[in-house]
Amino acid sequence: MTVPAAEPIDLASIVLQDDPPPPEAEPEVPPAVVHKPEEDGYAFADSPPDPEPAPVAEEPPPPPSPRPKPLKKKPKPVDLASLPPLTSNDPPPWRRHLHWLLVLALVPLFVSLLSKSDDAPFIQRFIESAEQESPPERERILSRLDLDDSLDDQLSLLPRQRLRGAFLGRNSKAHWLIAGLTIVVYMAFFMFLASGGSAKPVQVLLVGLFTSTVGVGFLLLIQILAAVAGGGMIVRGGILTLILFVFKLIAFSYNAALDPENGFLLSFLGFTLGVGLLEEFVKSVALFWHRAAAEGRGWRGLFIWGLASGAGFGIAEGIMYSGNYYNGISGPGIYVVRFLSCVALHAIWSGSVAIFLYQKRDLFGAVDHWYEWIFPTLFVIAVPVLLHGLYDTCLKKEMNAVALLVAFASFGYLAFLFSRLQSVDDRIANKAMLREYERRKAMMT
Repeated sequence: MTVPAAEPIDLASIVLQDDPPPPEAEPEVPPAVVHKPEEDGYAFADSPPDPEPAPVAEEPPPPPSPRPKPLKKKPKPVDLASLPPLTSNDPPPWRRHLHWLLVLALVPLFVSLLSKSDDAPFIQRFIESAEQESPPERERILSRLDLDDSLDDQLSLLPRQRLRGAFLGRNSKAHWLIAGLTIVVYMAFFMFLASGGSAKPVQVLLVGLFTSTVGVGFLLLIQILAAVAGGGMIVRGGILTLILFVFKLIAFSYNAALDPENGFLLSFLGFTLGVGLLEEFVKSVALFWHRAAAEGRGWRGLFIWGLASGAGFGIAEGIMYSGNYYNGISGPGIYVVRFLSCVALHAIWSGSVAIFLYQKRDLFGAVDHWYEWIFPTLFVIAVPVLLHGLYDTCLKKEMNAVALLVAFASFGYLAFLFSRLQSVDDRIANKAMLREYERRKAMMT
Protein backbone atom coordinates (compact mmCIF):
# COMPACT_ATOMS: atom_id res chain seq x y z
CA MET A 1 0.00 0.00 0.00
CA THR A 2 1.23 3.57 -0.97
CA VAL A 3 1.01 6.39 1.68
CA PRO A 4 0.58 9.92 0.24
CA ALA A 5 3.07 12.50 1.21
CA ALA A 6 1.98 14.88 4.02
CA GLU A 7 1.66 18.56 3.50
CA PRO A 8 4.30 20.69 5.14
CA ILE A 9 3.12 22.60 8.33
CA ASP A 10 4.06 26.29 8.66
CA LEU A 11 4.81 26.60 12.35
CA ALA A 12 5.57 30.36 12.23
CA SER A 13 2.12 31.25 10.87
CA ILE A 14 0.40 29.22 13.51
CA VAL A 15 2.30 30.94 16.28
CA LEU A 16 1.67 34.46 14.87
CA GLN A 17 -2.08 33.86 14.27
CA ASP A 18 -4.51 36.00 16.37
CA ASP A 19 -6.53 34.31 19.20
CA PRO A 20 -10.22 33.71 18.39
CA PRO A 21 -12.77 35.86 20.32
CA PRO A 22 -14.30 34.23 23.44
CA PRO A 23 -17.81 32.79 23.11
CA GLU A 24 -20.70 34.94 24.36
CA ALA A 25 -21.95 33.92 27.77
CA GLU A 26 -25.61 33.00 28.15
CA PRO A 27 -27.57 35.27 30.51
CA GLU A 28 -27.90 33.74 34.02
CA VAL A 29 -31.40 32.92 35.08
CA PRO A 30 -31.85 33.09 38.85
CA PRO A 31 -32.91 29.79 40.18
CA ALA A 32 -36.54 29.45 41.19
CA VAL A 33 -37.20 29.21 44.89
CA VAL A 34 -39.68 26.59 45.98
CA HIS A 35 -40.92 26.04 49.55
CA LYS A 36 -40.64 22.65 50.95
CA PRO A 37 -43.57 22.08 53.20
CA GLU A 38 -41.67 19.61 55.24
CA GLU A 39 -38.85 22.02 55.91
CA ASP A 40 -38.51 25.58 57.08
CA GLY A 41 -35.66 26.32 54.54
CA TYR A 42 -35.62 26.76 50.77
CA ALA A 43 -34.28 24.70 47.80
CA PHE A 44 -33.41 25.43 44.19
CA ALA A 45 -35.92 24.49 41.52
CA ASP A 46 -33.40 22.57 39.59
CA SER A 47 -32.40 20.70 42.66
CA PRO A 48 -34.14 17.42 42.81
CA PRO A 49 -36.57 17.21 45.70
CA ASP A 50 -35.37 15.33 48.65
CA PRO A 51 -36.95 11.98 48.82
CA GLU A 52 -39.45 11.63 51.64
CA PRO A 53 -37.99 9.57 54.41
CA ALA A 54 -39.58 6.23 54.87
CA PRO A 55 -41.76 6.06 57.97
CA VAL A 56 -39.83 4.69 60.82
CA ALA A 57 -41.65 2.45 63.27
CA GLU A 58 -41.64 3.97 66.69
CA GLU A 59 -39.73 1.90 69.12
CA PRO A 60 -41.36 1.36 72.52
CA PRO A 61 -39.78 3.44 75.23
CA PRO A 62 -37.24 1.54 77.21
CA PRO A 63 -38.53 0.25 80.54
CA PRO A 64 -37.68 2.54 83.42
CA SER A 65 -34.62 1.43 85.14
CA PRO A 66 -35.26 0.40 88.75
CA ARG A 67 -34.28 2.93 91.31
CA PRO A 68 -31.25 1.81 93.12
CA LYS A 69 -32.11 0.56 96.56
CA PRO A 70 -30.47 2.49 99.30
CA LEU A 71 -27.86 0.55 101.00
CA LYS A 72 -28.98 -0.64 104.36
CA LYS A 73 -26.78 0.45 107.08
CA LYS A 74 -25.68 -2.39 109.16
CA PRO A 75 -27.15 -1.87 112.62
CA LYS A 76 -24.75 -1.28 115.30
CA PRO A 77 -24.43 -4.10 117.74
CA VAL A 78 -26.73 -3.62 120.73
CA ASP A 79 -25.19 -3.47 124.12
CA LEU A 80 -27.33 -5.81 126.18
CA ALA A 81 -26.10 -4.20 129.34
CA SER A 82 -27.86 -0.97 128.33
CA LEU A 83 -31.27 -2.64 127.94
CA PRO A 84 -33.58 -3.19 130.88
CA PRO A 85 -33.79 -6.80 132.00
CA LEU A 86 -36.53 -8.96 130.60
CA THR A 87 -39.47 -9.12 132.95
CA SER A 88 -43.11 -10.15 132.77
CA ASN A 89 -44.18 -7.13 134.85
CA ASP A 90 -45.87 -9.38 137.38
CA PRO A 91 -46.98 -7.81 140.64
CA PRO A 92 -44.49 -8.41 143.42
CA PRO A 93 -44.94 -11.66 145.36
CA TRP A 94 -46.16 -9.91 148.48
CA ARG A 95 -49.01 -8.28 146.56
CA ARG A 96 -49.90 -11.47 144.72
CA HIS A 97 -50.64 -13.16 148.05
CA LEU A 98 -51.72 -10.19 150.14
CA HIS A 99 -55.36 -11.31 150.08
CA TRP A 100 -54.36 -14.17 152.38
CA LEU A 101 -54.37 -11.64 155.20
CA LEU A 102 -58.13 -12.06 155.16
CA VAL A 103 -57.56 -15.52 156.62
CA LEU A 104 -55.69 -13.99 159.54
CA ALA A 105 -58.65 -11.68 160.10
CA LEU A 106 -60.80 -14.79 160.64
CA VAL A 107 -58.64 -16.00 163.56
CA PRO A 108 -60.69 -14.13 166.24
CA LEU A 109 -63.81 -15.78 164.81
CA PHE A 110 -62.05 -19.15 164.99
CA VAL A 111 -61.21 -18.62 168.65
CA SER A 112 -64.67 -17.32 169.51
CA LEU A 113 -66.60 -20.14 167.86
CA LEU A 114 -64.47 -22.98 169.23
CA SER A 115 -64.16 -21.67 172.79
CA LYS A 116 -66.83 -22.31 175.37
CA SER A 117 -68.79 -19.28 176.43
CA ASP A 118 -68.75 -18.61 180.18
CA ASP A 119 -71.36 -15.86 180.07
CA ALA A 120 -73.99 -16.35 182.74
CA PRO A 121 -77.62 -15.44 182.13
CA PHE A 122 -78.40 -11.76 182.01
CA ILE A 123 -80.33 -11.62 185.29
CA GLN A 124 -77.55 -13.39 187.16
CA ARG A 125 -74.94 -10.99 185.83
CA PHE A 126 -77.20 -8.05 186.70
CA ILE A 127 -77.53 -9.15 190.30
CA GLU A 128 -73.80 -9.76 190.57
CA SER A 129 -73.16 -6.28 189.23
CA ALA A 130 -75.60 -4.76 191.74
CA GLU A 131 -73.96 -6.60 194.62
CA GLN A 132 -70.68 -4.80 193.90
CA GLU A 133 -72.31 -1.53 194.91
CA SER A 134 -72.94 -0.29 198.46
CA PRO A 135 -75.91 -1.82 200.36
CA PRO A 136 -78.18 1.24 199.94
CA GLU A 137 -77.34 1.45 196.24
CA ARG A 138 -77.88 -2.28 195.83
CA GLU A 139 -81.30 -2.09 197.41
CA ARG A 140 -82.24 0.83 195.19
CA ILE A 141 -81.19 -1.02 192.03
CA LEU A 142 -82.90 -4.30 192.87
CA SER A 143 -86.08 -2.60 194.06
CA ARG A 144 -86.47 -0.75 190.75
CA LEU A 145 -85.58 -3.71 188.53
CA ASP A 146 -88.45 -4.76 186.28
CA LEU A 147 -87.81 -7.61 183.88
CA ASP A 148 -90.47 -6.28 181.55
CA ASP A 149 -88.56 -3.06 181.01
CA SER A 150 -86.35 -2.56 178.00
CA LEU A 151 -82.69 -3.45 178.09
CA ASP A 152 -81.76 0.22 178.12
CA ASP A 153 -83.96 0.90 181.15
CA GLN A 154 -82.57 -2.06 183.07
CA LEU A 155 -78.92 -1.15 182.43
CA SER A 156 -79.58 2.49 183.29
CA LEU A 157 -80.13 1.40 186.92
CA LEU A 158 -76.47 0.46 187.26
CA PRO A 159 -74.04 3.31 188.09
CA ARG A 160 -71.77 2.62 185.10
CA GLN A 161 -74.64 1.35 182.90
CA ARG A 162 -72.93 -1.94 182.24
CA LEU A 163 -72.85 -5.46 183.60
CA ARG A 164 -69.87 -7.03 185.25
CA GLY A 165 -67.24 -7.82 182.58
CA ALA A 166 -68.78 -5.55 179.93
CA PHE A 167 -66.31 -3.57 177.85
CA LEU A 168 -68.37 -0.42 177.23
CA GLY A 169 -71.25 1.33 178.96
CA ARG A 170 -74.71 1.15 177.48
CA ASN A 171 -74.71 4.75 176.26
CA SER A 172 -71.06 4.78 175.25
CA LYS A 173 -70.07 5.99 171.79
CA ALA A 174 -66.65 4.40 171.89
CA HIS A 175 -67.74 1.76 169.37
CA TRP A 176 -67.67 4.55 166.79
CA LEU A 177 -63.97 4.99 167.52
CA ILE A 178 -63.51 1.25 167.00
CA ALA A 179 -65.31 1.59 163.68
CA GLY A 180 -63.01 4.46 162.70
CA LEU A 181 -59.94 2.39 163.56
CA THR A 182 -61.34 -0.46 161.49
CA ILE A 183 -61.75 1.87 158.51
CA VAL A 184 -58.10 2.93 158.78
CA VAL A 185 -56.87 -0.67 158.97
CA TYR A 186 -58.92 -1.92 156.04
CA MET A 187 -58.22 1.15 153.91
CA ALA A 188 -54.49 0.56 154.38
CA PHE A 189 -55.01 -3.06 153.35
CA PHE A 190 -56.95 -2.07 150.24
CA MET A 191 -54.37 0.50 149.22
CA PHE A 192 -51.57 -2.05 149.47
CA LEU A 193 -53.64 -4.28 147.19
CA ALA A 194 -54.10 -1.34 144.79
CA SER A 195 -50.47 -0.22 144.89
CA GLY A 196 -50.23 -1.03 141.18
CA GLY A 197 -52.72 1.75 140.40
CA SER A 198 -55.81 -0.45 140.00
CA ALA A 199 -57.96 1.69 142.35
CA LYS A 200 -57.91 5.19 143.75
CA PRO A 201 -58.12 5.81 147.51
CA VAL A 202 -60.97 8.30 147.29
CA GLN A 203 -63.06 5.98 145.14
CA VAL A 204 -62.47 3.02 147.45
CA LEU A 205 -63.47 5.10 150.47
CA LEU A 206 -66.59 6.38 148.71
CA VAL A 207 -67.63 2.85 147.74
CA GLY A 208 -67.48 1.71 151.35
CA LEU A 209 -69.31 4.85 152.48
CA PHE A 210 -72.02 4.34 149.85
CA THR A 211 -72.73 0.76 150.90
CA SER A 212 -72.59 1.54 154.62
CA THR A 213 -75.13 4.38 154.31
CA VAL A 214 -77.27 4.19 151.18
CA GLY A 215 -77.02 0.40 150.92
CA VAL A 216 -77.79 -0.30 154.56
CA GLY A 217 -80.56 2.31 154.54
CA PHE A 218 -82.13 0.66 151.52
CA LEU A 219 -81.93 -2.72 153.24
CA LEU A 220 -83.65 -1.39 156.37
CA LEU A 221 -86.37 0.15 154.21
CA ILE A 222 -86.97 -3.18 152.48
CA GLN A 223 -87.23 -4.91 155.85
CA ILE A 224 -89.78 -2.36 157.08
CA LEU A 225 -91.88 -2.64 153.92
CA ALA A 226 -91.70 -6.43 154.11
CA ALA A 227 -92.91 -6.36 157.70
CA VAL A 228 -95.82 -4.13 156.72
CA ALA A 229 -96.72 -6.22 153.68
CA GLY A 230 -96.34 -9.51 155.55
CA GLY A 231 -99.81 -9.32 157.04
CA GLY A 232 -101.60 -7.89 154.00
CA MET A 233 -103.68 -9.70 151.44
CA ILE A 234 -102.56 -10.23 147.88
CA VAL A 235 -104.80 -8.42 145.45
CA ARG A 236 -104.93 -8.82 141.72
CA GLY A 237 -103.37 -5.91 139.99
CA GLY A 238 -100.48 -6.69 137.65
CA ILE A 239 -97.12 -5.27 138.70
CA LEU A 240 -98.40 -4.21 142.11
CA THR A 241 -99.35 -7.79 142.86
CA LEU A 242 -95.85 -8.94 141.92
CA ILE A 243 -94.22 -6.32 144.16
CA LEU A 244 -96.47 -7.22 147.08
CA PHE A 245 -95.71 -10.90 146.56
CA VAL A 246 -91.97 -10.19 146.67
CA PHE A 247 -92.32 -8.28 149.94
CA LYS A 248 -94.41 -11.07 151.45
CA LEU A 249 -91.74 -13.57 150.40
CA ILE A 250 -89.06 -11.44 152.10
CA ALA A 251 -91.17 -11.21 155.25
CA PHE A 252 -91.65 -14.99 155.24
CA SER A 253 -87.90 -15.49 154.79
CA TYR A 254 -87.01 -13.29 157.74
CA ASN A 255 -89.62 -14.96 159.93
CA ALA A 256 -88.36 -18.39 158.94
CA ALA A 257 -84.79 -17.34 159.67
CA LEU A 258 -85.46 -15.82 163.10
CA ASP A 259 -88.03 -18.23 164.47
CA PRO A 260 -86.16 -20.49 166.94
CA GLU A 261 -88.76 -23.24 166.50
CA ASN A 262 -87.97 -23.81 162.84
CA GLY A 263 -85.71 -26.63 161.79
CA PHE A 264 -82.44 -26.41 159.90
CA LEU A 265 -83.84 -26.55 156.36
CA LEU A 266 -86.51 -23.93 156.93
CA SER A 267 -84.05 -21.68 158.73
CA PHE A 268 -81.54 -22.13 155.90
CA LEU A 269 -84.22 -21.22 153.36
CA GLY A 270 -85.09 -18.10 155.34
CA PHE A 271 -81.50 -16.96 155.84
CA THR A 272 -80.66 -17.59 152.18
CA LEU A 273 -83.67 -15.96 150.50
CA GLY A 274 -83.94 -13.20 153.08
CA VAL A 275 -80.71 -12.18 154.78
CA GLY A 276 -78.18 -13.59 152.33
CA LEU A 277 -79.89 -12.53 149.10
CA LEU A 278 -80.72 -8.98 150.16
CA GLU A 279 -77.38 -8.24 151.81
CA GLU A 280 -75.29 -9.58 148.94
CA PHE A 281 -77.42 -7.70 146.43
CA VAL A 282 -77.02 -4.43 148.35
CA LYS A 283 -73.25 -4.91 148.49
CA SER A 284 -73.07 -5.58 144.75
CA VAL A 285 -74.88 -2.44 143.55
CA ALA A 286 -71.68 -0.38 143.34
CA LEU A 287 -69.97 -3.23 141.51
CA PHE A 288 -72.48 -3.21 138.67
CA TRP A 289 -71.88 0.51 138.24
CA HIS A 290 -68.10 -0.08 138.15
CA ARG A 291 -68.55 -2.82 135.54
CA ALA A 292 -70.35 -0.39 133.21
CA ALA A 293 -68.07 2.60 133.86
CA ALA A 294 -64.74 0.72 133.67
CA GLU A 295 -65.36 -1.32 130.53
CA GLY A 296 -62.13 -2.74 129.17
CA ARG A 297 -60.11 -2.28 132.34
CA GLY A 298 -58.59 -4.97 134.46
CA TRP A 299 -60.26 -7.00 137.17
CA ARG A 300 -58.21 -5.86 140.16
CA GLY A 301 -59.97 -2.52 140.49
CA LEU A 302 -63.37 -4.22 140.53
CA PHE A 303 -62.08 -6.73 143.09
CA ILE A 304 -60.91 -3.97 145.44
CA TRP A 305 -64.26 -2.20 145.05
CA GLY A 306 -65.94 -5.45 146.07
CA LEU A 307 -63.77 -5.75 149.16
CA ALA A 308 -64.46 -2.13 150.09
CA SER A 309 -68.21 -2.52 149.62
CA GLY A 310 -68.32 -5.61 151.82
CA ALA A 311 -66.13 -3.98 154.46
CA GLY A 312 -68.33 -0.88 154.51
CA PHE A 313 -71.40 -3.04 155.07
CA GLY A 314 -69.68 -5.03 157.80
CA ILE A 315 -68.54 -1.88 159.64
CA ALA A 316 -72.05 -0.39 159.53
CA GLU A 317 -73.46 -3.67 160.81
CA GLY A 318 -70.88 -3.67 163.62
CA ILE A 319 -71.92 -0.18 164.69
CA MET A 320 -75.58 -1.18 164.85
CA TYR A 321 -74.90 -4.45 166.65
CA SER A 322 -72.66 -2.72 169.18
CA GLY A 323 -75.24 -0.09 170.06
CA ASN A 324 -78.14 -2.58 170.25
CA TYR A 325 -76.64 -5.80 171.62
CA TYR A 326 -73.06 -5.41 172.86
CA ASN A 327 -72.67 -2.12 174.76
CA GLY A 328 -73.14 -2.63 178.47
CA ILE A 329 -73.36 -6.41 178.11
CA SER A 330 -70.45 -8.00 176.22
CA GLY A 331 -66.72 -8.09 176.80
CA PRO A 332 -64.01 -6.83 174.44
CA GLY A 333 -63.73 -10.07 172.47
CA ILE A 334 -67.01 -9.65 170.63
CA TYR A 335 -65.91 -6.24 169.33
CA VAL A 336 -62.78 -7.80 167.83
CA VAL A 337 -64.85 -10.53 166.19
CA ARG A 338 -67.45 -8.12 164.86
CA PHE A 339 -65.13 -5.37 163.60
CA LEU A 340 -62.33 -7.59 162.31
CA SER A 341 -63.57 -11.08 161.44
CA CYS A 342 -67.14 -10.30 160.41
CA VAL A 343 -65.99 -7.33 158.32
CA ALA A 344 -63.47 -9.60 156.60
CA LEU A 345 -66.17 -12.20 155.95
CA HIS A 346 -68.46 -9.64 154.33
CA ALA A 347 -65.50 -8.43 152.25
CA ILE A 348 -64.75 -12.00 151.16
CA TRP A 349 -68.30 -12.58 149.94
CA SER A 350 -68.57 -9.30 148.03
CA GLY A 351 -65.03 -9.67 146.66
CA SER A 352 -66.07 -13.05 145.25
CA VAL A 353 -69.06 -11.40 143.60
CA ALA A 354 -66.74 -8.81 142.04
CA ILE A 355 -64.39 -11.38 140.51
CA PHE A 356 -67.21 -13.59 139.23
CA LEU A 357 -68.96 -10.52 137.82
CA TYR A 358 -65.80 -9.72 135.85
CA GLN A 359 -65.61 -13.28 134.54
CA LYS A 360 -69.27 -13.27 133.46
CA ARG A 361 -69.44 -9.65 132.33
CA ASP A 362 -70.61 -10.73 128.86
CA LEU A 363 -73.94 -11.79 130.37
CA PHE A 364 -74.81 -8.11 130.79
CA GLY A 365 -73.72 -6.99 127.34
CA ALA A 366 -77.14 -7.30 125.66
CA VAL A 367 -79.33 -6.27 128.60
CA ASP A 368 -81.93 -3.73 127.50
CA HIS A 369 -84.88 -4.09 129.88
CA TRP A 370 -84.97 -4.17 133.67
CA TYR A 371 -86.29 -7.74 133.85
CA GLU A 372 -83.33 -8.97 131.81
CA TRP A 373 -81.08 -8.08 134.74
CA ILE A 374 -82.72 -10.57 137.09
CA PHE A 375 -81.19 -13.87 135.98
CA PRO A 376 -77.60 -12.61 135.37
CA THR A 377 -77.59 -10.81 138.72
CA LEU A 378 -78.87 -13.84 140.64
CA PHE A 379 -76.37 -16.04 138.84
CA VAL A 380 -73.41 -13.81 139.75
CA ILE A 381 -74.26 -13.54 143.46
CA ALA A 382 -75.60 -17.10 143.89
CA VAL A 383 -72.61 -18.77 145.57
CA PRO A 384 -71.96 -16.00 148.16
CA VAL A 385 -75.71 -15.93 148.92
CA LEU A 386 -75.69 -19.67 149.65
CA LEU A 387 -72.54 -19.43 151.78
CA HIS A 388 -73.94 -16.46 153.67
CA GLY A 389 -77.23 -18.23 154.38
CA LEU A 390 -75.51 -21.43 155.47
CA TYR A 391 -73.15 -19.56 157.81
CA ASP A 392 -75.98 -17.69 159.55
CA THR A 393 -78.03 -20.88 159.87
CA CYS A 394 -75.17 -22.75 161.51
CA LEU A 395 -74.69 -19.92 164.01
CA LYS A 396 -78.39 -19.94 164.84
CA LYS A 397 -78.32 -23.69 165.43
CA GLU A 398 -75.09 -23.35 167.46
CA MET A 399 -73.19 -25.49 164.94
CA ASN A 400 -70.09 -23.41 165.50
CA ALA A 401 -67.58 -25.81 163.94
CA VAL A 402 -69.65 -26.07 160.75
CA ALA A 403 -70.06 -22.31 160.65
CA LEU A 404 -66.29 -21.94 160.90
CA LEU A 405 -65.82 -24.39 158.03
CA VAL A 406 -68.25 -22.34 155.94
CA ALA A 407 -66.28 -19.18 156.72
CA PHE A 408 -63.00 -20.73 155.54
CA ALA A 409 -64.75 -22.30 152.55
CA SER A 410 -65.89 -18.79 151.61
CA PHE A 411 -62.28 -17.66 151.52
CA GLY A 412 -61.37 -20.77 149.54
CA TYR A 413 -63.93 -19.82 146.92
CA LEU A 414 -62.45 -16.33 146.73
CA ALA A 415 -58.90 -17.65 146.48
CA PHE A 416 -59.93 -20.02 143.67
CA LEU A 417 -61.46 -17.21 141.61
CA PHE A 418 -58.48 -14.96 142.36
CA SER A 419 -55.94 -17.58 141.24
CA ARG A 420 -57.77 -18.20 137.95
CA LEU A 421 -57.65 -14.56 136.93
CA GLN A 422 -54.08 -14.24 138.12
CA SER A 423 -53.13 -17.23 135.94
CA VAL A 424 -54.65 -15.47 132.93
CA ASP A 425 -52.58 -12.37 133.72
CA ASP A 426 -49.46 -14.53 134.00
CA ARG A 427 -50.00 -16.07 130.56
CA ILE A 428 -50.50 -12.66 128.98
CA ALA A 429 -47.39 -11.30 130.69
CA ASN A 430 -45.28 -14.28 129.62
CA LYS A 431 -46.33 -13.87 125.99
CA ALA A 432 -45.41 -10.19 126.12
CA MET A 433 -42.01 -11.06 127.58
CA LEU A 434 -41.43 -13.64 124.82
CA ARG A 435 -42.20 -11.04 122.14
CA GLU A 436 -39.72 -8.67 123.73
CA TYR A 437 -37.13 -11.42 123.75
CA GLU A 438 -37.65 -12.08 120.02
CA ARG A 439 -37.35 -8.37 119.30
CA ARG A 440 -34.06 -8.12 121.13
CA LYS A 441 -32.80 -11.24 119.44
CA ALA A 442 -33.55 -9.71 116.02
CA MET A 443 -31.68 -6.54 116.97
CA MET A 444 -28.54 -8.53 117.66
CA THR A 445 -28.46 -10.43 114.35
